[in-house]
Amino acid sequence: MKRQKTKRFNQHILLLTTFDVKTEETIAVSVFFHYICVAKFEWQKRDERKIAAVELVEHGHGTIDEAAQICGFHRNSVSKFIKIKNTLGIKALTEDHRGLKKALKYFDNVLETIQLLLAEHPDWTDQQIATTASEKLNMPIARSSVARIRVSATSSEEEDAPIAKDRLLELNQMAETIDREKNDAWQLELNFEADEQFKQKKEQLEQVEPISSANPTEQRFIERLQQGQRIPFAGSLMHHLFLNEVGSENLFHCLPLIKGNTYQSEDILLSLYFSQAIGLKSIEALKLINSQDFGCLLGMERSPDKDVIRQKLNHLAEEKYSEQLIDGFAQILLKQCRIDEEVFFIDGHFLPYYGLNVIAKGYYTVRRLAMKGNELYVISDLNGRPLFFITESNEIDFRPIISQAADKLIELGIERPIMSFDRGGYGVRFFGELGVKADFVTWAKYLSDHSLQQISDDAFTESLELNDNSYVVAEQIREVSESRQTALKEDRQQPIKLSLRLVVIENTQTKTRTGIFTNNRNKPAARIAFYMLNRWGCSENLYKELMAQFNLNYHPGYDIEELEEQPLVDNPDIVLTKKAIQVLGQEIEQLQKEQADIQNRLSRRKDKRLENKLAVIGKELEEKHQDRQNFEEQLKSLPEKVSIVELLKGKRMSRCDLEKKRLYDFMQFMLIHSYERLQELFEPFYKDRRDIKPVLRRITRSSGFVRLIGDTLIVLLDRIDFYKQRRAAEQLCRQLNRMNMVLNGRVKMKLYFYISKF
Repeated sequence: MKRQKTKRFNQHILLLTTFDVKTEETIAVSVFFHYICVAKFEWQKRDERKIAAVELVEHGHGTIDEAAQICGFHRNSVSKFIKIKNTLGIKALTEDHRGLKKALKYFDNVLETIQLLLAEHPDWTDQQIATTASEKLNMPIARSSVARIRVSATSSEEEDAPIAKDRLLELNQMAETIDREKNDAWQLELNFEADEQFKQKKEQLEQVEPISSANPTEQRFIERLQQGQRIPFAGSLMHHLFLNEVGSENLFHCLPLIKGNTYQSEDILLSLYFSQAIGLKSIEALKLINSQDFGCLLGMERSPDKDVIRQKLNHLAEEKYSEQLIDGFAQILLKQCRIDEEVFFIDGHFLPYYGLNVIAKGYYTVRRLAMKGNELYVISDLNGRPLFFITESNEIDFRPIISQAADKLIELGIERPIMSFDRGGYGVRFFGELGVKADFVTWAKYLSDHSLQQISDDAFTESLELNDNSYVVAEQIREVSESRQTALKEDRQQPIKLSLRLVVIENTQTKTRTGIFTNNRNKPAARIAFYMLNRWGCSENLYKELMAQFNLNYHPGYDIEELEEQPLVDNPDIVLTKKAIQVLGQEIEQLQKEQADIQNRLSRRKDKRLENKLAVIGKELEEKHQDRQNFEEQLKSLPEKVSIVELLKGKRMSRCDLEKKRLYDFMQFMLIHSYERLQELFEPFYKDRRDIKPVLRRITRSSGFVRLIGDTLIVLLDRIDFYKQRRAAEQLCRQLNRMNMVLNGRVKMKLYFYISKF
């Protein structure tokens, strides 16, 4: 016989299922949090209750107190379960070491008698030993006591006897304490004393007057570094080179300085910069790192937490500083010749939007469906280095973005830029308008294969080698015209006609021909073809690298980890939710019967106790109705198949949200150039170009020790076992040390990098 009922506990609703099997009773418990099933367990199975309690706390579905009461434990027991699971694993959590391990109630003479009998008669059973010992000692001896003594005697003789769980936890805590207090400092001193070159550098720096600060917070930071500490991402301090070279203080000069604020706007942006340098995928991930360790990268005592960053980022977005910062950074890149000005590629990347507001949809080519989202347009050079970017919503056409980008390039000092884009920018009228201020190179649309095949083979007079492919190139002048429907749609009686240069490329292996339109008459045809073919490489590969290295689709305020595509399976929550609705309906029906019965009795005579009971039942009925209604609403929102989550609680998409996205992406694009700069320095020392970027990323994310001596912060990176990589890393550190790097923070100090030999 099976019986079910519900029970409310704070924000949780418990669905209890009772099974009567002869004399045994088993209770299955389903725990709903915000009307979604988050845990299931059987009450009589202690291990299941342990695991459920740990999962409720770790997944944020309840406090330790709530998990303890739901699963039938003391709060201290739940805390201990979490510690055991994190330290020894889930298997240790299910092992039961309770109970006596030996017969503690017996005196030594009793134990000696039993142990002597066990030694003399090893083949006797426990009951035989207990009976003989009872006769000799004239006292009752239990068989179970003999069994414990036999087991304890056997386990004490075994060399590999298992260590008790409590002892393992104690040893783990001792090991952590020793490692924290002794091992790190010992490793740092070992390098100082045993490495002669390092020792000489230390003695040299000790002659320099140490830095100090009148600010007590900064002075604490200095004293902590003078003592030395280990940080898990010491290699990321290398990114200060790029900040030094571009002059980040001047770049962020437009940001407001608010007197009395612990963290200024520059600190917030640099926190985003270094959070992505160490591999954090979102602002939320900042809660996973130590603020003092991360603060060392920023040159301050502690880094701002995620709530402070969100608050400050919102203020920056309201003031709309992104355009000034992006333009200022682009000017610096051009001034320092970090961008090739020969040709500029513009391409878009769809950014899925998962907020609750209805915004314009765009076609997401990867998933092949129309989705809510925005578009990120990147303007990059021939080497794939981004100059600036534009983020807009999907209702804006690609062609106005191209025109806007051309205007921006002219503002930045490019007199007549050459712009390369794909077929999305095709338009005869647009070509005429764009040709007034810029040259363009794009794929030819509406050209039949037959018209291209009619071009004589003798016309292909130039050749081109690119990406292991060979091409021959021809050119001619073609008149292109818009359709009459397009002209009438834009209130023009006559279609617009233009004379454009058609460059045709033929793959020598496949013999396929492709057309390219351009208004540039000066560049050789092979060079025009080179521009267009490079769009596949530089432009497309840039987005692939951005997606691989950064969380490009991340929007500040929305967590896309939940939005990854998953296999489509039946949603198990639907069955449980329907069951909860059914049980609530039965309970409501039962309460209504009791209510009707009491009302019938009160109609015959008044009774104060019945009136009070009626009020209680009425209140309980109201709660049950509300719970059933909430479950039914929740059921409507549950998908039949579990796939990507399309609805998340979040702020409405607005111009301010786009501004936050621009600021976050701006830090990503700065970091791209920082990696490019470090790669320039690293390439002469590491010849294998196949994995040069992964190796460099490993070096810049490696852990190590930092210690302030004099006015220099020594950064001792952990040893790299692979000789080829270690040798290249050592040469990179020497090169960086020759460039006199400075920590770009409130406390200015020089940086000196070294690879540990131990």
